[in-house]
Amino acid sequence: MNLQLRNNNTPSFRQRCLLTISLLTIVRVGSFIPLPYIDIKTFSPLLETNNSTTAVATILNSFSGGQNSSFSILSLGILPNINASIIIQLLTTINPALLKLQKEEGEYGRRKITDYTRYLTFLCAIIESVVTAYSFRSLIFNWNFLVLAQISLSLIAGSMIILWFSELITKDGIGNGTSILICFNIVSNFPDQIKAMALALTNQNILLSFLIGGIFLLTTIGCVYINEAMVNIPLISASQLLRKPSKLTLWNISNLPLRVNQSGVMPLVFTSSVMVVVSSVSKLLYAQLVTVELFSSLNSLSTNLTLGVGKIFYWSLYGILVYFFTSFYSKILLDPKDISEQFRKNSVTIKEINPGMPTRNYLSKTIKRLTLINAAFLIVVLILLNGLEYLLPINNLNLRGFGLTSQLILVNVLVDTFRKVQSLLNAEETF
Repeated sequence: MNLQLRNNNTPSFRQRCLLTISLLTIVRVGSFIPLPYIDIKTFSPLLETNNSTTAVATILNSFSGGQNSSFSILSLGILPNINASIIIQLLTTINPALLKLQKEEGEYGRRKITDYTRYLTFLCAIIESVVTAYSFRSLIFNWNFLVLAQISLSLIAGSMIILWFSELITKDGIGNGTSILICFNIVSNFPDQIKAMALALTNQNILLSFLIGGIFLLTTIGCVYINEAMVNIPLISASQLLRKPSKLTLWNISNLPLRVNQSGVMPLVFTSSVMVVVSSVSKLLYAQLVTVELFSSLNSLSTNLTLGVGKIFYWSLYGILVYFFTSFYSKILLDPKDISEQFRKNSVTIKEINPGMPTRNYLSKTIKRLTLINAAFLIVVLILLNGLEYLLPINNLNLRGFGLTSQLILVNVLVDTFRKVQSLLNAEETF
């Protein structure tokens, strides 16, 4: 797409909007192009009788947007890139060479990390495409290596196209490409979800319907509040200390703003990708264990106990992963050691805090508290929303497909996107 750029080679706001909308439209159209040898109308009924294919389709459906999208050339979507990002960021914390490349090499280091993420995305796409294609083997007539290769290559090509679109949106579009694509897939699936929920609510008490709507509204307001909440740490520079003291100017000239939701939407995205895989694998294991006589007899004696233990384990693991990724991502974005070092180089200190190790400890404690607040909010909201179907007489409502993690991701991405739009508009006015 040829964009007429301004003198500084920066796209205008209008060009960014057109590029983003065009790429999202292509993604949506591509989600209806089926894979080779795949007939969506024939495959959909067969999913209910094939556990392995259902598990894979659940993973794809979570990141591709809609049931039909699970069998398109863009089925893998941004999932390989998410997995690659998780691996690269984990490796960065334990590999000194990658850590040095990220923090000390500037723009060159960031480009190298991006290149490594791309290569690993390609590798993840190969592995995930082969696994996905192999899961269709029992549903495709005349299954052979050629069929496996064609489906796998189609999925790999689609995944790399999505990666390219994501980077284009991040560079010349509006917002973070990965977050925008995930948000777009969530929104694409909303019509079917809202229709199913509306049909289910028609048989419920009207007060219960208003109660559910109010809960989701309060959750949305809470997400916006947490996303916008900020703590300002007063800073003092050497130049300020040389000036004549003034109550109006000495302490309030500069601040270090720390957002409560510093890590943004990525911890939820990472947790969701991991938990979808865990949930699907656990279903496959459960299906295999049921065939074992000892497990089958124990399960028949106490089915409710088995389900209860499984749910407790699932949500405990979910909460642990949310806290882990929130703290992990916050530390990557804001390392107290790096901040205190920058303060030392620029002759800046925190008000009433001594420079050096006291500053580092103070920042570390503050960031940990903010991370705990953010993680606690996410965990409590997710568990309470998932518990609605057990606390209220709404067992027939499929609330899990309507909101929960998707709602939190959607709100966070929209808030970040609006902030990006506002900054772009302000920059154009200044220009």
